[in-house]
Amino acid sequence: MRANIETINISKKERDFLKEHLNIWWLRPESALWDAIASATISQSKINAPSLDLGCGNGLFSFITSGGCFAPSYDWFRNVDVEGFWENKDIFDTDCGIEISEHIIKKPNFKFTYGLDHKNNLLVQAEKLNFYNHLITHDANNPLPFPDGSMKTVFSNILYWLKDPIMTLGEVSRILEDGGRALVCLPNSNFYDFCESYRWKEKKSELLRIINRGRSDNILWVANKDEFSLQAKNVGLTVVHHKYYLSKQTLEIWDTGLRPFSPYLIYMANRLPNKEREQVKIKWVEDINKLLLELYKSDKMLREERGFQFFELEKNDTN
Repeated sequence: MRANIETINISKKERDFLKEHLNIWWLRPESALWDAIASATISQSKINAPSLDLGCGNGLFSFITSGGCFAPSYDWFRNVDVEGFWENKDIFDTDCGIEISEHIIKKPNFKFTYGLDHKNNLLVQAEKLNFYNHLITHDANNPLPFPDGSMKTVFSNILYWLKDPIMTLGEVSRILEDGGRALVCLPNSNFYDFCESYRWKEKKSELLRIINRGRSDNILWVANKDEFSLQAKNVGLTVVHHKYYLSKQTLEIWDTGLRPFSPYLIYMANRLPNKEREQVKIKWVEDINKLLLELYKSDKMLREERGFQFFELEKNDTN
């Protein structure tokens, strides 16, 4: 039986995540919705030190998931180079020299011991958050540069971007101490059904290719729950918690969203005087938040399969 959307409860924590992600994703609100739902899902698990954020990027997602907040004067789009957008360039892989720490209005509830990523420009941004005790430039397709049993917690949202994710999962298991936890996000097979642009080759669609803009090249692996659980068991990890998230509706919206228009919106916004840009942004966020809140309620209400999943895994005692 389908619930009435008016009866769906959105907790204060969920509302706060939505507000904070929209503040930094204001020109890509569909991504704010995704990240808010993901933060609410992941934040139920505890991060114990020593800890590793594997594939941390610029650190903004983990920073907010851990309780940090930014003033309206800062967002993702302050550190971008939109040139090359249509050639599938990562427009966030740059650093514009902004002192991000000046825009932090609430520090996270904890710090990660380590952050690791292969893009140095993103790590330059992450360093300004003062959220990681140590930052390491490293390609996670290769063995991880940590001793056996050196971590209590590893969080990663990049396994499905890697050439050999099971090898890396084995590396995660190796560096965890007995009883340590791995927190992993990855798509299941529904993802391709819900995000039509990822099937542009199959459909021979130029429209879908333009909408996708190379993103399908980044998702190298999907796994359903039973398949992943078995593969995790083979490397010494046991599933202790599992949750599906991101409904078909949410992923259909995200698949296109404002992405095709974003370089032009960013270009215009970043040419406004700072005060005027902030005023426009505050009003934009206030109004768009009302829409996203209803979409968040709808996502919770829908009794349908999801396209993403979160695993909490425990390292088996090897004694």
